[in-house]
Amino acid sequence: MGPPKSALRSTRVHHKGRSPKTAAEKRRDIMERTIITWNSIDEETVLESFETAIPRQFDALEFM
Repeated sequence: MGPPKSALRSTRVHHKGRSPKTAAEKRRDIMERTIITWNSIDEETVLESFETAIPRQFDALEFM
């Protein structure tokens, strides 16, 4: 959870000046920040995370 969490925090620091007022603006802001965060994470990092999380009994199966 390290890279996504730190990337999400850094987008919050970037967006600190704009403070959403309504619930709709807050939802839009978090969606934009989440998209930015996911786009900043390397595909290889995501794949390695899934490989680490998958139980070893499934090693014989190939994913992606």
